[in-house]
Amino acid sequence: MTTRKHDVESLSGAYALHALNDDETRMFEDHLAESEETRNEVTELTDTAVLLGMAVDPVAPPASVKQGIMAQLANTPQLPRETPQPAPVQMSSFTGKAAAKAQARWFSKPLTALASIAAAVILIIGGGVVANTVNSNNFQQAQADQLAAIGSASDTQRVDAAISGGGSATLMWSVELGTSAFIADGLKALPSDKTYELWYIDGTDARPAGTFTIDGDGKAWRVLDGDMDGAGVIGVTVEPSGGSKAPTTTPIVTIESA
Repeated sequence: MTTRKHDVESLSGAYALHALNDDETRMFEDHLAESEETRNEVTELTDTAVLLGMAVDPVAPPASVKQGIMAQLANTPQLPRETPQPAPVQMSSFTGKAAAKAQARWFSKPLTALASIAAAVILIIGGGVVANTVNSNNFQQAQADQLAAIGSASDTQRVDAAISGGGSATLMWSVELGTSAFIADGLKALPSDKTYELWYIDGTDARPAGTFTIDGDGKAWRVLDGDMDGAGVIGVTVEPSGGSKAPTTTPIVTIESA
């Protein structure tokens, strides 16, 4: 049966998460090489998967999960092992300039981003555990929803910057939505009486945009409170626990969003 174009296009999400079988992958990549619109969609979905992979704290499954799986394996008849036949080596269906452009976009991502994609796949496979974790925190759920919206917006932009004292930061924003998100890696741990605070900076004026903490690896992400409202710069300072109404220290990073 011939697969309709619409059916192929609907596989974008599964392809971004490497959830297609070999035949579906070949079919989709044939379409991908011919459609710039689909390539853009796949890139946006992949970026969103990266962010969703950072949207919740890791959840360790209870030991009973492994025990249950091993018990089922012990009692389930197994088929004889098959010796796979070597498959002919095939070139990717990406061709010409489209291939170079697409591969440059995909393979230029940092290793941390690729790791986050893998994390996103795990989160989706373990949906029951993740859903319970996210739903138990309405703020985190709202943040994740906003982050996904920014990542999939038609006018999404992003800028990377170095953090003073070490680490890196990324600002993602959508003028259409009027929202932005800050993502950091390599931040230093702060004492309990200090916190990181985000700011909208417009000239000499600074508006608070929310506080955040980091995980054990120095990673953090936060959708900024309020509307960008023309603010040309986003900054981060170290403030007393609970945050400040105005910056009390020099920003450790500033990123232009205009």
